Amino acid sequence: MNPVHRRYSSQERTKEFLAEAEDILAVMGRGLARLGRGVKAGVIDPAVLNAIFRCAHTLKGMAGIYEHKEMAGLSHCLEDVLDGLRLGKITLDDEVFNALMGAYEFLAKAASVKGRSGAWHEGIKASAARLAAIPQSQRDGGVLIARELKALLTEYEEHRLRENIKSGRNIFIVNCSFPGGAFDTDYPAFARLFSHNPNSELIAALPSSLSTGESVCFDLLVGTSDDKAAVEALIKGAHGGAVRTLAEGASPVASGPERHHASASRHGAPIATLRRSSNTVRVNIAKLDKMMNIIGELGMLKSVLALIGESIKGAQDPAACVAELDGTAERLEAKLNELRSCVVDIRMVPIGQLFSRFETFFEKLGRDAGKEVKMVVNGEETELDKLIVEELADPLMHIIRNAIDHALEPPVVRVAAGKPPHGVITLSAYQKGALVVVEVKDDGCGIDDALVREKAALRNIAPREYLNAMSRQEAIELIFTPGFSTRDIVDETSGRGIGMDVVRENIMRLSGRIDVETVKGKGTRIILTIPMTLAITKAVIVESAGDLYAVPLSAVIEVMELQRPQSERAGREGVVRAGEKDIPAVSLCAFLRGVESGGAVRYGIIAGLAEHRLCVIVDRLVEETDVIIKPLANAVDSPGVSGTTEISGKGAVPVLDLTGIIEETLMRASPHQSGTHPVGKAGDKS
Repeated sequence: MNPVHRRYSSQERTKEFLAEAEDILAVMGRGLARLGRGVKAGVIDPAVLNAIFRCAHTLKGMAGIYEHKEMAGLSHCLEDVLDGLRLGKITLDDEVFNALMGAYEFLAKAASVKGRSGAWHEGIKASAARLAAIPQSQRDGGVLIARELKALLTEYEEHRLRENIKSGRNIFIVNCSFPGGAFDTDYPAFARLFSHNPNSELIAALPSSLSTGESVCFDLLVGTSDDKAAVEALIKGAHGGAVRTLAEGASPVASGPERHHASASRHGAPIATLRRSSNTVRVNIAKLDKMMNIIGELGMLKSVLALIGESIKGAQDPAACVAELDGTAERLEAKLNELRSCVVDIRMVPIGQLFSRFETFFEKLGRDAGKEVKMVVNGEETELDKLIVEELADPLMHIIRNAIDHALEPPVVRVAAGKPPHGVITLSAYQKGALVVVEVKDDGCGIDDALVREKAALRNIAPREYLNAMSRQEAIELIFTPGFSTRDIVDETSGRGIGMDVVRENIMRLSGRIDVETVKGKGTRIILTIPMTLAITKAVIVESAGDLYAVPLSAVIEVMELQRPQSERAGREGVVRAGEKDIPAVSLCAFLRGVESGGAVRYGIIAGLAEHRLCVIVDRLVEETDVIIKPLANAVDSPGVSGTTEISGKGAVPVLDLTGIIEETLMRASPHQSGTHPVGKAGDKS
């Protein structure tokens, strides 16, 4: 039978393009962030510039192949400017860098709307025109190169030689020889001695006339701040390496009048989202091989079950058949669990993939705000479900934006306060059981609870007397209130009162929670606690008034048994005793149906949202199991229920949203503002 050749549809081609384009743009963004820091320091790393140039060149080619003409056109303009920078025809200043960043942002926006660059037609057109207007010139900076050598160099190599001479570096020629059969391995290793040396640059590799049929000889042109003895010590005579001096280093050569550096300007609206539109996950082939092996073993177990079925029909010893059936069922369950673990495993990606996207975002916001920002990353190898990583992108973007705009002080203010001029924002992640904790920490001014109360009063969020009666932590929690902002002036990043309330809503939708720790004058830490995956999660099945519910264990702090006196007190006073604290309590049946159910022994499930605690009372604990959560239909709006799951022998069971129950209870309890009334605080003492 002839193999069937499947043709890609236009939609599939677009998905393939997006997956590749997003990877390329991620590398380009990190390169631009490093380039921006080089602009500030007055030091441009040619390797970084070359990497960005290669990204633009590749993206141009891909966009052309997949017929995204506007993206291809803008990439081509970006490539031209980057090539001019590589060749020294353009001076990299703030104005040029802002034009590069603007083009990058429009390319990222076009990719985020599934390649429909037409949605940003005017912006892309304006960005391309801005790049095309950057003047290019050819200058040698007063550095003369011998005609014989110049004839051997490419335009880029000639430029790099001039730059090394202008910067006062020594120029050496290193003669080396490699056996023809080992050239592919020996030459790259030898070249890395210079390309990976921070003091040196491998400018060019020139073929030598000394090459023979048995060996390949090269003259390596090297610029370095090291002297001849240091270069000789570096190569240690390997491959017959001999060093001779081409030009002695001298004081840096002046390159003529510098161009005027324009101040950093805003180069278009901020990127609307850092979520990737592609849902592609790159999978190690070894993981797929393991899954195929498990599927093969499942097929064998199916055959065994068929044989057992045949044996049962004419069995002389039914008990033996039943025992064999039980053993096969256990092996089947073990293999299904193993397969499920494999499926979860291939969905997991390191959170460093997300953290790396923020490098460009940090650079842009810092420049726009006139602040110096340093990004520090810890725990980037921590793994999360790919879908959760994408859901985290926007909440983290909001938190980082707030930290740069509100928390970090301008350099002058920081120095006056005894801090370094640059602010530090640390992104950290670590695993905690079946949960992952993601932290965003800054060393800024901290949150002033008095200012928060004042702004809340001015925005009519609650009466002043109610706000003044709040604890410090309760006042700080007001930052999650819809419409709250400490800014009086609306700009591109702040003042609209849209941000932290959306962050909390998104985190709650992931069955997670958000906490805030802050010290005035020292900094703030935002702590997100989320499950590793929502595809399959541990849950406890509970019963209330005869109905079954699934409670994800990721949202549970503690489960406690309630004797009749405790249960009666909960119904009478609305609190239960947990350790040394009284915690507000609500019966699940009363919450969902408005009626109470009772029993001699009941169970309390304690959940938390930030500093608030609530005990949800149920009649019975049935079992603990793994569940697959299916979302509710869009038209269904049931407070306290986030989805459904299928339980073997029990059918569809609602999945409880404990954080939603806390939110709803807060709203019912507070006449002024949901989310601010203390339903129960972790530190309350009776």
